[in-house]
Amino acid sequence: MTLKYSAPSVTSFVVVFGGVLLAALMGWGAGISFVIPLVLAIAVLGALMLGLKFEHTVLTLLCLRSAIDVFSEQQLPAMFAIGLDLLAMAYVALLLLTRQKVHTGRFFWFFAGWVAFQGLWVVLLPMGGLGMGAGHTMTALREWIRLFSWVMVYLLVMQLKDKIHPKTVVKMLFLSLILPLCAAVLQLVLPASALPEFLAPRGNAFTALENASRVNGTLGHPNTLVTFLVLFLGLLYWQMTHSKRPWPWVVLMGVVMFFIVSTKALVGLVMTGILLMALIIPRITIAKFVGVTALMVAIVALFGSTEFGRERLMVFGTLPFFNDDLDLSRVFVLRGLTTNSFYWRLEQWTLLLDAWQDERWLGYGWGASRFLTPFENEPHNDYVRALVEGGIVGLISYLTFFAGVATQLVHTCRSHLSARPQVDLALVLLGILVAMMVGMVTENIWTHTALFFYWLTLIALCSWDWKEPNRLKHQTQGEKTYV
Repeated sequence: MTLKYSAPSVTSFVVVFGGVLLAALMGWGAGISFVIPLVLAIAVLGALMLGLKFEHTVLTLLCLRSAIDVFSEQQLPAMFAIGLDLLAMAYVALLLLTRQKVHTGRFFWFFAGWVAFQGLWVVLLPMGGLGMGAGHTMTALREWIRLFSWVMVYLLVMQLKDKIHPKTVVKMLFLSLILPLCAAVLQLVLPASALPEFLAPRGNAFTALENASRVNGTLGHPNTLVTFLVLFLGLLYWQMTHSKRPWPWVVLMGVVMFFIVSTKALVGLVMTGILLMALIIPRITIAKFVGVTALMVAIVALFGSTEFGRERLMVFGTLPFFNDDLDLSRVFVLRGLTTNSFYWRLEQWTLLLDAWQDERWLGYGWGASRFLTPFENEPHNDYVRALVEGGIVGLISYLTFFAGVATQLVHTCRSHLSARPQVDLALVLLGILVAMMVGMVTENIWTHTALFFYWLTLIALCSWDWKEPNRLKHQTQGEKTYV
């Protein structure tokens, strides 16, 4: 049997993005909700491409994922996740029925088993086994479906193995930056009143100064955008170090760093610094250390070049850890008299930990933490979230997941020493893991679905055999056949 494979061209992806965007804009201009033509365009496009090329369909859906969080109110991310789950299950069922190989790997089974275990909290809720009542079951179920979609993304990407080279997949993923950064440019140059409704600041979460100073692209929140950009900053660094022409990638890294600064997210500064240090540690030299230090100084200086940026940086000087005159009780008093969001976080964590005392072992159920304090907000600490929602068992399970990811990446480094690009990508993903786990101390990174979609995609790529057969070496030169 002769099978044919061809690499997706950049032109085809540009046509895809252009077609979807044009259809959505035409509908919006006609007075229809922007999200309706967008959903229809993606649905038609997905159906057509599924019939033509499975690998094109998967890559296109992955690239589009970064553009839909701004439509959360219309439930588009949820519809996207369910659609992706159905696509994955249907394709795997087809492979099984036709007795073709389904690519998985040991990490997939660990990941799938871990997500299945998280279903325990969904089952216990209607049985009255957790702190929240049965009325919270749908919230917990939605959270579990979100996790399940991560497994399906991993499984779908694994099915691309032997169909397309991993380096080609990475290059295609850079197209995911286009729509978020284009939206961020509009948010920088246009006043809020001139922006389309789905890109304009919404609600009372930010002050007027924040609205005028921060960008969120199509990710819905500056912190969500900045973690997404930190991931791609690491990926661009990897691409630069393995490219014969590194300067275009250096320019793109500069662009991404500019938008990281434009989010005015302190967690972005911290994660960027940790990632940059993690990238140079494996082969550190004095020159690299000086270069990274100078780069971070420049980033911090650019961050503080605006009034709001300086306000954000001053937060560090007012933290209780650096001020002997402040204790926890005074922090609670000052919380309502200052814009220092860290004071609010401390009170939120204290209230959540007090609530956890009543449900120590199994917690209150997934998604419950935002309903346990008067603030009705996310915990802004993913470790507190895991402890409160899952109890001690849930926190151990949460940490086990990241330990499993780290083990998988270390195994990749040890077992593919002769494939330097593969090892270096695994090291980049380890650096991002460290940055994420530090960022989780003060942010809701666990809720950044787009970040995990792309991170898990790259982890799946790392598990492939990068010693490519001849059929995959020169995909971009045209269609190849093999028996």
